[in-house]
Amino acid sequence: MQKNRPIHHRIELILDDLSKSERKIAILVLEQAELVLSMTVNELANASNTSPASVIRFCKSIGIASFTDLKVKLSAESVHRELPPTTDISSNTSIPEIKQRLLSNAYQAMDETLQLLNESLVHQATNQIKEASIVYIFGIGSSFLVAENFIQKWTRIGKTVLCFSDVHIFITSLSSAPADALFIGISNSGETKEIISLMQIAKEHGLKTLSFTQFGNNTLSKLADFSIQTVHSNEAKLRSAATSSLMAQFITLDLLFYAYILEGYDDNIARIQQSRQDLDIYKQKRTKK
Repeated sequence: MQKNRPIHHRIELILDDLSKSERKIAILVLEQAELVLSMTVNELANASNTSPASVIRFCKSIGIASFTDLKVKLSAESVHRELPPTTDISSNTSIPEIKQRLLSNAYQAMDETLQLLNESLVHQATNQIKEASIVYIFGIGSSFLVAENFIQKWTRIGKTVLCFSDVHIFITSLSSAPADALFIGISNSGETKEIISLMQIAKEHGLKTLSFTQFGNNTLSKLADFSIQTVHSNEAKLRSAATSSLMAQFITLDLLFYAYILEGYDDNIARIQQSRQDLDIYKQKRTKK
């Protein structure tokens, strides 16, 4: 059994992307977390042969607001309930083991993602969606399922959302999009060429852009005006990580959707109820035929 340690996991995922001084701090935090808990910013800087400014930059790089917040989260991890390690299945895995591993992997991905998404990020993302006259959204493969999930949710509350499976049609649509439109590009790796190309085209036409990627420095998140990131799931032979990453993306959309609804609760609930009534009427008419 290993402890579920989202901050440690987060640091490990972007270790190679950090600057030389930030990497020194990261290694010290990973190897001596309990010692770091008793340190001040200056003490950590001295212990890692860096500077207090580097410590602050390190915190920002891993999505933590301050060194104090980092210590709070590290302290919480020391008492976090234990979970089985993130694993894939093998040739002799039993059905009960598969159940446990799928549940553990999905829970860990969702738990760490929700910890990554602070209130400020959620509000910024929902405001971008709210202010857009039209939302263009695109993803490939499993990311297309996330795009469809977004469409199903937001169209029910009156938001115009467009998604085309054909990239060529999408490009022509972006070229005539209104200035206040929003393009959302979804790519777990953040390196899908088609999504990056569409993001560049959207920006060339002056559209606001939002990306959904895994945590870390990637091309898509750097291109977008604003980025929502989910935890990076460990890859495995049979890609159970694809399932975990989808769970993380779906729960992120759920969080954004509920936060969006709360900003205009009465109107949004009324729209959802109306859409349900329309569907019920349609089903009744189909039954009578």
